[in-house]
Amino acid sequence: MGKYEFSLRQEVLLEKGASVLGDLFRFKRQHGITDQADPISVLYGLVWSAKQEILISETETELEQIEGQFNLANRFIAKMAGGLNE
Repeated sequence: MGKYEFSLRQEVLLEKGASVLGDLFRFKRQHGITDQADPISVLYGLVWSAKQEILISETETELEQIEGQFNLANRFIAKMAGGLNE
């Protein structure tokens, strides 16, 4: 993968990370979560850290790992939201 494609991949992941953070923030606000030890708060911190790692990543493997973390966070929040609405 060339530098241009790698930079594009980073940009896409930055947007995906921002979307995940937004979803987590809305979930926290809707459910009145303020405790930093709450799993949603912990997940928010992990996603924030992963998002910061994007621009210092040097390999496609690192970017794939970050995307995997974002995907897991998305699945987790979807399950939590679905479980609370049932």
